[in-house]
Amino acid sequence: MSKPPFVRAADVEGEFRNPPRTSKLLLAPKFGGVKNVSMGMNITEVGSQIPDHTHTESEEVLFLISGKARIVLEGEGSWEIGPETAFYSPLGVKHRVENIGDEPLKIVWCYCPPLPQHCS
Repeated sequence: MSKPPFVRAADVEGEFRNPPRTSKLLLAPKFGGVKNVSMGMNITEVGSQIPDHTHTESEEVLFLISGKARIVLEGEGSWEIGPETAFYSPLGVKHRVENIGDEPLKIVWCYCPPLPQHCS
């Protein structure tokens, strides 16, 4: 194995997006190693959100490391969650994650299969 089977999130610059948040792709087929899943981290600023979006081809599971979030699933409801909570977004359901706390949200996410942009 020429490359270590790990990556430190602190070593990944990430991509800044609006509303204010940074997305870090940590493990993905386009980097080598993993083939059937992609994993990353999202840091969402206070008062910001991961806006409404839908996944039709990939399951998404998430783990809230720190902060306080409201999870909104269209047609399903909304829930407030805190640190060390795992959650998922069902296929085809519009969803968003709002930062309702006083510190940045740190969320780890995984897609299976990886999103197309994570493959090449």
